[in-house]
Amino acid sequence: MKYLVQLCLLLGIGILGMGFAAERAHAQAVPECIDSDKTGNPQATAAWWNRRTPEQKKYISELPCEQRFIPMVCIFLWDPDLRGCTNKGVAEYRADKECTAKGHAILTEAHEACKQDFKKSFTPPFPG
Repeated sequence: MKYLVQLCLLLGIGILGMGFAAERAHAQAVPECIDSDKTGNPQATAAWWNRRTPEQKKYISELPCEQRFIPMVCIFLWDPDLRGCTNKGVAEYRADKECTAKGHAILTEAHEACKQDFKKSFTPPFPG
């Protein structure tokens, strides 16, 4: 009887351990550049990341670091069209960056015209 209890305990612990290992295997690592809290709270960041849907994780992970905030803003705003919101934000970000680099002052007609020209040939990162 004593051995039966020990065997059941070991089996229970083993099954429980397998469940934790499987959960860790499915959890995607938190990508760089998404935590604005520089004081370092990796548990909170990981908890936030683990609540994201696969679609949300895809849009965040596949953008360059400096653009990862864009889908996060769309998520925060509860935009129902995450892909469209992200593509629009990326177009705006990249157009602004390129037109500023060309020397157009922000909030000028020339800057706005430049951005509109850029967007005409822009290929969204997440077509669909």
